[in-house]
Amino acid sequence: MAKTREDYPEELEKQYKRMERLHDEIVNYFDSKNRSKSMEEMLDPVYDFFLICYHLREWIKKDIKVSQEIKNKIPSFEKNESPVQFLMCRDLCNKSKHVTLEETKNHKPNDANTKIVPYGGSLFIAKGEELKKAQEKKETLHLTSKDEIFMGNFIVLFRENQYDLKGVVQGCMHVWKNFFEENDLLLPRSTPYCPVNKSKV
Repeated sequence: MAKTREDYPEELEKQYKRMERLHDEIVNYFDSKNRSKSMEEMLDPVYDFFLICYHLREWIKKDIKVSQEIKNKIPSFEKNESPVQFLMCRDLCNKSKHVTLEETKNHKPNDANTKIVPYGGSLFIAKGEELKKAQEKKETLHLTSKDEIFMGNFIVLFRENQYDLKGVVQGCMHVWKNFFEENDLLLPRSTPYCPVNKSKV
């Protein structure tokens, strides 16, 4: 029997779609030749993406419309047979929250040295008026990230290997996309109408 709209976990789908939008934003910008963001601005949506990616498993576990059978198939973020992108996602998510990746009684990092490393240069641009005033006063300008346009890219260091950051984001998205599609967790454009049962009104 076909599912009706009421059968789909719509709140869970909202989280998935939020992650999907962040994925598209990241990939489109990284592929763009028209750069306008600083290094930190480029990483903001990346960390937001990893945060949703990692915690999506909790949304699945707690959604009453998702069967236990599906919940038992949730990919792991900490076993060696897990997707390597998920292993990195967990570490980067936890590092952004706790500053460092230290082993505790309740937590063991997949790799305590997991980190994002930039490569390539930046352009630093000062406004004409500001530059002119500094020259007149014989001062130097202190340029900050507000003046930066990062022209490079990033790698993720994990277990003595290097991974392209955009590729890690795409890999995470691919795993979740397959999981949601294979387990029929996304609401189709068209679903059967479920009329109100008048006998229960």
